[in-house]
Amino acid sequence: MKEVIANLIGFIYTFSMGDYFFFIGTFLLIVLFIYILYLIKLGEIEEQEKTIEKAEVVDTFDIEEVSKSLENYTPDAIKLTNYEVEQEESAIISYEELVKNKNKVGIDYDEEYSSDIPELSIKKINLTTDVKTVEEPRLEVKLMQYDKEEAFLKALKQLQENLSR
Repeated sequence: MKEVIANLIGFIYTFSMGDYFFFIGTFLLIVLFIYILYLIKLGEIEEQEKTIEKAEVVDTFDIEEVSKSLENYTPDAIKLTNYEVEQEESAIISYEELVKNKNKVGIDYDEEYSSDIPELSIKKINLTTDVKTVEEPRLEVKLMQYDKEEAFLKALKQLQENLSR
């Protein structure tokens, strides 16, 4: 081990002063190059942050216009092909029958039927009598007043602006 160290020290003593300046200069150039690359990268990151901050969010979606167009919307009539018309006419239950019978809801149970197992409550449907109609509760849908809708839309736009900052 002592010989290795002695040989290494002897090798270093063989360098001239110019060799020392060359090695130190090369080392400083490498450090300077790395520092310049770091500054360039840092500048690019700062430019990206500035462009992101300066970029304005352009809102081209007008909620009021969409809500007004939805108020005036009427669905188009469905145009049936010849095959579909034939199937509607020859179907066991046609669409017209379903629309005609949509309010007739109810099931008539046979009161005389009793199950073999007393623990189970089984009811038999009576298909021979006419179906009794039962009134279904109607849901009432109330829309917001137009003034309240406008205030709501303005509040949404203000929220969107605050979130984009």
